[in-house]
Amino acid sequence: MKNILFIFLSSLSVIYGNSEQVSLGIRFQHSINMYTENGFTLEFIPKKLLDDQLSFGASYISTRFGSALNSNAIIQDNILLHSTYVFSPSPLSPLLRINVGYCFADYESALFDEIDASMPLLSLEAGARYVFDIPLKIQASLGYNLITSDGSSGIGTVYPLFVQCSLLWSFSL
Repeated sequence: MKNILFIFLSSLSVIYGNSEQVSLGIRFQHSINMYTENGFTLEFIPKKLLDDQLSFGASYISTRFGSALNSNAIIQDNILLHSTYVFSPSPLSPLLRINVGYCFADYESALFDEIDASMPLLSLEAGARYVFDIPLKIQASLGYNLITSDGSSGIGTVYPLFVQCSLLWSFSL
């Protein structure tokens, strides 16, 4: 996975020049009335594409670092690819994000082998970003999962509404 990510970022750097920015950070997410999921996020911002207002990224969030930590909550792993549009280059800016990905559940018992343990994810987020004078930024948003499940097909723990906050440290390539 690290090699694929490095090749992807390197090829984008060759295409767009050396003025790109990569941000690495942590993401805290809570599904309203359900689980807390935390994890890692990566964002790539090509400077020559819409004046630093469009970014592409990937996130891994899991209940392993949230609700399932020292509890009997269902272990749920989410892998997301996302694109974010920030409306202005000012320090405080509104943003929109679209996420696509996949969710995997580990029920930890053969009793649940008949139940779906994975499903696709598609969600939209609206929120704001604040960029500090140091290379730190905070993004917070309210999200809506367009694909959910009641448990009869898909994972019954993917609820429609969630909130998230990401802390990102930026590096220039």
